[in-house]
Amino acid sequence: MYHPRTDVTHKYHYVPVDFLKHLFSTTVVVAVIASVLSAVFHEPVRPALKIQTYAAAHPRTFESVALDALNGTGSVANYGPPYNNGTGSLQDVVQKWVGILHPVNAKVVFVLRPLSQAAHLDPSLQTALTAFNQASPSQQAAWETAYGNGLSHAVKHGSSISLPPGNYGPVSVMMNDMLHLGQSGLLSGALNRTPADYQFDNQNALLFLQGRPLQNEAGKLELQGGQWGIIHEERAPYPGPWWMTIVTAIYQIPYIANASAADAMALGSGMVLFVIMMFAPWIPILNRLPRYLGVHRLIWREYYKTHPLHEQAAVAERGVES
Repeated sequence: MYHPRTDVTHKYHYVPVDFLKHLFSTTVVVAVIASVLSAVFHEPVRPALKIQTYAAAHPRTFESVALDALNGTGSVANYGPPYNNGTGSLQDVVQKWVGILHPVNAKVVFVLRPLSQAAHLDPSLQTALTAFNQASPSQQAAWETAYGNGLSHAVKHGSSISLPPGNYGPVSVMMNDMLHLGQSGLLSGALNRTPADYQFDNQNALLFLQGRPLQNEAGKLELQGGQWGIIHEERAPYPGPWWMTIVTAIYQIPYIANASAADAMALGSGMVLFVIMMFAPWIPILNRLPRYLGVHRLIWREYYKTHPLHEQAAVAERGVES
């Protein structure tokens, strides 16, 4: 058995070492290698999913997202705290207790406000917005429902779509202008626009595609939760952050995966596991597992072959006395 006082003192000799010099040289070598490799192979990450590119590639889904924000059925419109009073993603009392920290009225923020800004350049759009805002809630819902039904039968023509005839009211003009606004690249700026001189909050532009667009793109890259996405790289043929395997494995437990408070339960159980591991040396039975499992005997089997038991006992006794 290894004993630091006897083995290090009698079996090894000391040599002078400049630790700081070795540390600095190693850091420089690693930095140079990492810089060269990143310049040659580049970072294996896809470009960010932008509203403009998504609107051009998926015009029907884009209009569907905008319509869901308008009628209050979208992912963010019914999300819940910290954005609004919805219950779509409400997980536990803690989330409800924290409350609405970043208020988002999806109907206004995602659709009506950007369109009202664009209406300054398009009188026909201002007419449609006025007609929509002056209509009763039931009439608005009827137009939205009719347009949603027509959208399910829409035909794509390049970056545009055509719907069958229907009683869509002003919603048809509004959704067409939303599509044009998105494809022009101006919607991101309209979503993030604030009275401040300098804009640092990109929340609304990031949340606009929350739901089906992001889920579909993540599914193509095998990045969804059921695909163990957190341990995948986006476009690389090798594994990603493998050290997150334990966290991902918690989400694969059926009871947690199917629960409404999946995130809270996963984080809570992960914290419990972390605390157990941190205090394992002081927890009865757990702190005796190394002796019961005997892994050390497998590692030190060559040592045990060459040293008699009485010598091992003497070394262990000296270690206890010290």
